[in-house]
Amino acid sequence: MNKKLYFKLLLYSDLSNKAFSNYLSSKLYLHAKCIRKNNKCIYKFLVKNIHCFSPEIHQEIVSLLNHYDIWMTQFSDFMKSKKFTLNEPFVFYHLDDQSQFPNEAIPKILLYLNDKEI
Repeated sequence: MNKKLYFKLLLYSDLSNKAFSNYLSSKLYLHAKCIRKNNKCIYKFLVKNIHCFSPEIHQEIVSLLNHYDIWMTQFSDFMKSKKFTLNEPFVFYHLDDQSQFPNEAIPKILLYLNDKEI
């Protein structure tokens, strides 16, 4: 296992999950921004380290990156609609059913990193 890759992705994932949990309880822009920040870290991490993954995990990575592409594009577009303050409610909805979060992607990628010698 490449512990550095594993623990980096685990940290970003945990931070994103914590931000999402905080967001669900308040729906504040502050927490939405934290989700976005950590999701961008996961996105950049996967793109930067794509050479470390074999084809067996490729579909999970594609699904996750696709979700982030759609979500971050929609997030950016929504932010253009008005100026938000950190303590302001911030809610937007999926434009279609193509952007669902792939719940199993990160656990499978982490399992892959934990099981493989990279």
